[in-house]
Amino acid sequence: MTDRPAGYGALSEQILAADYRNAASTFCGLVREEQPVRDLVMHSIDAAAPFVQSPSHLMQKPDGTVRGVNYDHTILGWRSSLKIARRMGGRAAYLPLTQAIWYAPQGLSVWDQLLCDFPGHYARDQEQCDSREHPPEAGPFDGPAWTPPRVYFEDTEPVTDGTPEDRIQRMTLAFMEGRREESYGLFLGLADKPEHRQAVKDAVLFAGIIDLQDTLVDRAAYQNIGHKALRARAMCDIADDFGWDNAHSLFYTVIPDLGTAPRLHALWSTATNLVNMQFPNSATLKHENTAPMTERQIDETIDIILWGLQGEVLAHISQRLREGKSFAAITDATLLAYCKYVVDVVEHPNALFTPGHAWDYCNVVNSWIRNYDNPHQVKSLYFQAAFVNDVIRANRQFPQDPAMAIEPPGHYREWADGHALDMLLVALDQAILAQDPSRTIALVDSYLQRTGERQQLLSTLVFSACRFQNDPHVQRHAITALEEYEHHTTSRRDEIIRAAARYASRCIKRSLEMKAFDLYQRSFEDA
Repeated sequence: MTDRPAGYGALSEQILAADYRNAASTFCGLVREEQPVRDLVMHSIDAAAPFVQSPSHLMQKPDGTVRGVNYDHTILGWRSSLKIARRMGGRAAYLPLTQAIWYAPQGLSVWDQLLCDFPGHYARDQEQCDSREHPPEAGPFDGPAWTPPRVYFEDTEPVTDGTPEDRIQRMTLAFMEGRREESYGLFLGLADKPEHRQAVKDAVLFAGIIDLQDTLVDRAAYQNIGHKALRARAMCDIADDFGWDNAHSLFYTVIPDLGTAPRLHALWSTATNLVNMQFPNSATLKHENTAPMTERQIDETIDIILWGLQGEVLAHISQRLREGKSFAAITDATLLAYCKYVVDVVEHPNALFTPGHAWDYCNVVNSWIRNYDNPHQVKSLYFQAAFVNDVIRANRQFPQDPAMAIEPPGHYREWADGHALDMLLVALDQAILAQDPSRTIALVDSYLQRTGERQQLLSTLVFSACRFQNDPHVQRHAITALEEYEHHTTSRRDEIIRAAARYASRCIKRSLEMKAFDLYQRSFEDA
């Protein structure tokens, strides 16, 4: 094996120093030197892995109350960037990767960032540490770091005693009970054997999916808005791509966090009781229920998710299952409810942020249903619908702000129709960059009605999403739209495109600066 260029060592140092500008520049330079992208991504994950754990996702404040601690998003940025890069190809493939490495050094040691003890985007932007009282040696909080990041969870050895089936059961229970060292050790002992991996992935995804708050209403810090499921899926996807034999740092990044507090299983208990009481054949419903929904039934499901109470939503899912509706029909209707809310109801940029997590959570559940055969999957239909309904009800706690009203897209339809199709996509990119949802939707609607072409439109939306820096949510939402569009079974799948466009052009962004995009252009102008 040949020695790696010195740039690899510099990249590690820059990541650990939260020196994100230089880390991104070094990464792009190594790509230009034709270093394998997979090696560079894995090297970056290796460097960050010990420093993305938190002791808890609950932090006690001086007054005795508790606040939430943000979940690691570095692995989510890598998963989205790799998925998008593969689909974009050519020079454009380097843009999402540039965004992922731009973000990664800013996402280390989240616990310490919240305490203003380490630089990064949480300390700089969320906590405003530069303007708060902090230790005299600390700062600036844009980096580079003045102190090394801390390790809050030490790596451990595999646990191999017991049969594989026994260890998977013990691992799942250890996740639920918060025994982090035990669950991680059991996972490592199982992941080492190729013959166990499908069952292990299924168990890890299951653990992430069922750990979800029952409601966001009045829950304060006792929520996770789907992050455990999102991170579990990211680990599985990247490990499958890069090879499980080379994925220890991925495991270290994700698995210990599945047992971290808070652990939220009230909704799991509710769904389990509902299913057990109503469906003695629940384990086989996935294969027995094959009926689609009528257009009227889709509308009914959308309405109950948009405007119903949680109990009504759960009862409605049971009704659809009793009618023999397929899992795909139910999940697609749930996604259409989200799309209608995003396009036709919500207006404030802040109010799109949490619903976007429900959207991505639904994508994880759908991927699990499509690729695995778990007897508990029927319960995840209740989780999806409850989560989408809950983020909508949570938003209704806040009064509408007339200053945030969005002008009807119809006012710009004639303007949009005046663009030739090839120039319309250019105008769409510009409207998204300008964060102009009215013109964005007018352009999308014009395109959808004038041509049956969809791939260039989707590619434009994804490329536009990849322009925004410091925020893996934007790219994550875009790849969810791509994946769900491909698998959607109703005649309304263009609503996914409209929702993706509205989100990209309206949801609050961590930054509207284009410095990462400028680095991409400078680095790969000749690629």
